[in-house]
Amino acid sequence: MTDVRALEPLAPIADGVVIPYYLGDRKLRIAIARVGGRLYSFDDLCTCGGDPCPLSSGLLVEHTIMCQCHGSRFDVATGAVLNGPASRPLSTYEVQELDGNLAIRL
Repeated sequence: MTDVRALEPLAPIADGVVIPYYLGDRKLRIAIARVGGRLYSFDDLCTCGGDPCPLSSGLLVEHTIMCQCHGSRFDVATGAVLNGPASRPLSTYEVQELDGNLAIRL
């Protein structure tokens, strides 16, 4: 079963920007990025293990986000690991924008 939920109103997300979002009821940190005019959503915490490291604070270059802690790189569209030390992919989520409002499918 999928869970679609509207997110609280956010300021518009500019191209090349990543923002964090916390879903308190799920205890889940996600990140939302806009690349080439399209929105992507994925787990905000790097899968490299150890201390939690938010990817929303990392470097976004086109469809690649780099973890600021250990340098792991991920594809924001698929969640695939492009370079380690992380070995597990990120979960990705469908995000929709309608009239400036965002909804995410978990």
